[in-house]
Amino acid sequence: MKGTPLHEKVLDLASLLMALIYVGGGIYLIFSSSSFNFLPITNVQRYALAGTLILYGSFRGYRVWKRQKNQNEP
Repeated sequence: MKGTPLHEKVLDLASLLMALIYVGGGIYLIFSSSSFNFLPITNVQRYALAGTLILYGSFRGYRVWKRQKNQNEP
């Protein structure tokens, strides 16, 4: 009986959810207007933070995908 333990599945799901939250937060920062004043920073800083969030979220998602791919190989 070979399978992934439940705690590893929960951790992978939580990691994937956090990856989506990071990417979504970055996209939100890019598309939010500066008149909304969500963060009192300049446009360059906001776009830099948004890009960092998107890259980090993508990296986290890739790590989860890679771990799932390695676990499913015989």
